[in-house]
Amino acid sequence: MLHPVLTHKYVYPGLILFWAFHAVLPAALLHYYADLEWTYALVDGGVYSFGLVIVGLSLWYPVSFRTQEIPITRKLLHNSLICVVAAVIWILVSSFLCRILLGTNQHYIEVASTVLPFRILWGINEFVMFIIASHFFIFYTDLEEKRLQEEVLKKQVKESELKTLKAQLNPHFLFNSLNSVSALTLTAPEDARHMLAQLSELLRYSLSNNQMAMISLSKEMENIRRYMEIERVRFGELLNYEEEIAADCEKSIVPALILLPLYENAIKHGLYESLDPVTVRTKCFRKGNNLFVVVSNNFDASVSSPVGTGLGLKHTANILRNLFGRDGLLVAGASDGIYTVRICIPQS
Repeated sequence: MLHPVLTHKYVYPGLILFWAFHAVLPAALLHYYADLEWTYALVDGGVYSFGLVIVGLSLWYPVSFRTQEIPITRKLLHNSLICVVAAVIWILVSSFLCRILLGTNQHYIEVASTVLPFRILWGINEFVMFIIASHFFIFYTDLEEKRLQEEVLKKQVKESELKTLKAQLNPHFLFNSLNSVSALTLTAPEDARHMLAQLSELLRYSLSNNQMAMISLSKEMENIRRYMEIERVRFGELLNYEEEIAADCEKSIVPALILLPLYENAIKHGLYESLDPVTVRTKCFRKGNNLFVVVSNNFDASVSSPVGTGLGLKHTANILRNLFGRDGLLVAGASDGIYTVRICIPQS
């Protein structure tokens, strides 16, 4: 298993510089203050520095092994013991290798014995720094792992919420459509059969996009026209439909079934408890990187708006917020006998 620190490629240049510095500096001190030849001094410095790197990196394993749960005092004692043991291992192994490589030089043996206490103190100091760095690395990796887990959890929550919202919207539409068919089976069987055919196309469209797929506006509007045709059979001449779609909007991308609640809402506000004809208008246009869809309908201002749960528009606003991470993408309101719903769908 590769050491966690070594999984980051940018660490390697730093380790090479660390080894070179800790090899050259002791070698220079041995050469100038102990009168040791450069060749012997560099070999000694290289061996001890290499051992320092290897033992220092290996400290990550005992430092990280089940130490998160223990008290701070025991953790300090644990780290102190690791530091001392590491220094002893480093001195024994490095001195053994240097004796094999340089043991024929009596002057080197005398110098190595003289500087041994200083080397032990220096090694302990270096291993303390390695332990501190290991703790920082453990903290960073734990923090990064928690961040990634949080991102996965947020994504799962978002997907679950989208599925829940969509599952609540589809039955709402289905029940309305079946009620319309039921009302026509006795009075207009041909119209009822036509509505069933259109309804089957709507359900097929819904099932084929059951994961909030992103589709073109043109396909979404085809589905809306089916829905409005069904409702026109139900309401007859009381319901009219008009649309104005800019040419550059046809290939714009929208979430599947995002527009249907707007038209359900328009029929609810316009035709319920009113005998006057209602015209539902659709206007689509681009502005920068945003697609705007505006659905409006006239209504009888003298008749109070039907009381409902408001789930349709509320859920549509929630879906837009979850998909695009922004609030205010759906705006609805009434003015001068016209009820208007405008949604903004970012295209970038």
